[in-house]
Amino acid sequence: MADRHIIRYQQLIQEQLSMLLLRELDVDPGILVTISRVHISADFQVADIKITVFPPDKQGTVLQKLRKSHKEYEYFLADILSRGRSPELRFEIDTEALEAYELDKLLDELEEE
Repeated sequence: MADRHIIRYQQLIQEQLSMLLLRELDVDPGILVTISRVHISADFQVADIKITVFPPDKQGTVLQKLRKSHKEYEYFLADILSRGRSPELRFEIDTEALEAYELDKLLDELEEE
């Protein structure tokens, strides 16, 4: 039962934060930012947010913007979440998604040869 509650809470954070980033994150045209995973600690105090950024060379810029604005995002989530307080948001690049992208790109190049 507790696991199901944690999973649902992670999904809720991912959905709400995705909508917020779509509206509020200021990125140049052609940059795609997605939240690939959310992992919340057992005590609901910390949420690790895994993001993917395409093109990959813009990861640093996007990650810097997210980390700079994380408190604003926490306030937004606190208003929506029924717990009265948002977990601390820690943004990280999802390296697994980047590796899959690079592998797919490499396979495409091999097919062309």
